Amino acid sequence: MSELVDFAEAMGPFLEPAPGRFVRSTDGYTLSADFGQTWAQVERIRLREHELANAIADVDRFMHESGTGRASWWLTERSRLTEDAFLSAGLQRDDADYLHAAMVLNAEPPPVEGVEVRPVETFEEFAESRRLALDAFANPHQRNPSDEELAAEWEHQVDPIFAAWLDGRMASVGRAIYTRAGGYLMGGSTAAWAQGRGAYRAVVRARWDEAVRRRTPALAVGAGPMSRPILERLGFEQVLQFRRLESVRSGS
Repeated sequence: MSELVDFAEAMGPFLEPAPGRFVRSTDGYTLSADFGQTWAQVERIRLREHELANAIADVDRFMHESGTGRASWWLTERSRLTEDAFLSAGLQRDDADYLHAAMVLNAEPPPVEGVEVRPVETFEEFAESRRLALDAFANPHQRNPSDEELAAEWEHQVDPIFAAWLDGRMASVGRAIYTRAGGYLMGGSTAAWAQGRGAYRAVVRARWDEAVRRRTPALAVGAGPMSRPILERLGFEQVLQFRRLESVRSGS
């Protein structure tokens, strides 16, 4: 269980090299980002106060290298510094996107009947899944990719994206990054018209089934206040509390 808690806190140290993936680790933190994404991730934060200024500058360089525009800093109970130190150093806090639960699942979630769910297989499905997620999150800082940018993302896509269909329409999507510790869930999104009909749960179950197929039967996720109650009903357990802060790339 201890490795699974480590994984829930930070997937970066578990990532394998892949096209379009940027990863860098130090003693004080791990950085990761994927091609075409808006946010870089700063995880496993163990910084001391005298290291903070250099770390912020390093994260800024990483954003320029990876093409990301913002960085999410994921503080937990394991972090050495309080968030006040990071805020005083120039990071920002968005109260609407601040508290998240680091959650894990190592037992089979309930099956979902009556929902078609499978990995996306074509560029057209990939583009539809990205637009569905963008509409669902509706974050003003999220980059809105052009068709050409989506095509470039598709060329670099290495992690499976699962989608659920209801009445012949794509209803919910979610990505999973699979590692030796299990699958880390990313980008779970459901169209407004499909909420409450099981599509989100079906996409979670599909990602669990893929983890089992890969012989790593465990899932981890950073869950916000909307998804956390659903995930708890599916058997996920909170192991840490995330406090998300943010930095913006210089020159943006």
